[in-house]
Amino acid sequence: MKILSISDVHGEENENLYKYINENDIDLVLVSGDITDYGPLEFVKEFFDKLAECEVDIIAIPGNCDPSGICNAINESGVFCLHKNIIAYGDAILFGYGGSNETPFNTPGEIQDNKIYGDVYELLAEYDYIYNDQVPKVRILLTHAPPYNTKADLTESGDHVGSQGIQKSIHEFQPEINLCGHIHEAKSIDKIGDNTIVANPGMLKDNGAVLITINDGSDFNVELVDLSE
Repeated sequence: MKILSISDVHGEENENLYKYINENDIDLVLVSGDITDYGPLEFVKEFFDKLAECEVDIIAIPGNCDPSGICNAINESGVFCLHKNIIAYGDAILFGYGGSNETPFNTPGEIQDNKIYGDVYELLAEYDYIYNDQVPKVRILLTHAPPYNTKADLTESGDHVGSQGIQKSIHEFQPEINLCGHIHEAKSIDKIGDNTIVANPGMLKDNGAVLITINDGSDFNVELVDLSE
């Protein structure tokens, strides 16, 4: 199974995305928020309709630059909005949390970090309670904000600006993968502890993406890819 993760579309399509999907037999596309650039919501359906023409499944969460009504717009376009939800997909379990911790820019999708922690904790704890280690699954936490103090939240000025709430939840539940976005210049793969890979694909217009290949519940690979190659 092949999963392609993109983020920070900001209302700009990239033809390389469709070409890459068609040439690499992608099963699922995950979109880590900032689908629009403060709107318009009409772009959401236009973008997902074109993506669906590639015959892939699509799951998305909102970002901090997406306006009010974004979750409804995602669902109404025929795409599952994973924000505050859990879904099984093949050998993966997907957890979703959109928006970001507070920024200096007063964007519409900002959430206090202590609330992010509580919400993400509840999501991961809900599955942890019923987890069956005899049937291994790759647990993928899809967030817009990156966890604090990683390569994925490092700005050009050298500051770490990610979510401490997400970081704390990852330490406590150790999902195998955290896919994020938000910090455009922080395209990277990093690790929290011994178990959690953190991957930020960067902006879609810069041809950034993350490819996850899952052979079975315990055998998977995560890599950065360039959509233009």
